[in-house]
Amino acid sequence: MAERENDAAPWQVLAKRTIYSSEWINLEQWSVRLPDGSVIPDHHVLDFPRQAVVVIPIDESGRILMIDHYRFITNTRGWEAPSGKIDAGESVAQAALRELLEETGYSASSWQALGRYHPSNGSGNQVFHVGVARGLARRSDPLDVNETLGIGWFSPDEVRGLVVRNQVLDGLSLTALCWGLIAGAIG
Repeated sequence: MAERENDAAPWQVLAKRTIYSSEWINLEQWSVRLPDGSVIPDHHVLDFPRQAVVVIPIDESGRILMIDHYRFITNTRGWEAPSGKIDAGESVAQAALRELLEETGYSASSWQALGRYHPSNGSGNQVFHVGVARGLARRSDPLDVNETLGIGWFSPDEVRGLVVRNQVLDGLSLTALCWGLIAGAIG
């Protein structure tokens, strides 16, 4: 593995100004000093007040449960892993299991975190947590009828096919499924 010279922050934030603020997203303008001493006076940053979690629900036979979801911003419909924001005071695991129940109607007896990442670290501070839920039990129909158009079970090979054919368009789901495949969590 490559070594770094030091862990000091090479870019220095000199000032921050909020341009727009909401409970979902904030737009800020930062003044930043670069390692060469030059200053960017107006670097725009997307600040996300809440982190998010994505769940890869896997049953005892290794099938993956996904939701049929429509995204009005991109006018796309496709299969996604259950996901959502982490509410204030909620742990990552609690949020994952809540989102799983809301979007699929299934509960899980176990949660295994795979990790976290920043999906767009050049422009925002958003954090996505990825994990696997097992010990699934059907409790109800999906509770969130606005987000879930339907649910479907997929074998690991079917998930690979969806990824290869560019049929998982949601970045959070795509990253989670690829992570699960590489880490061996998905058969």
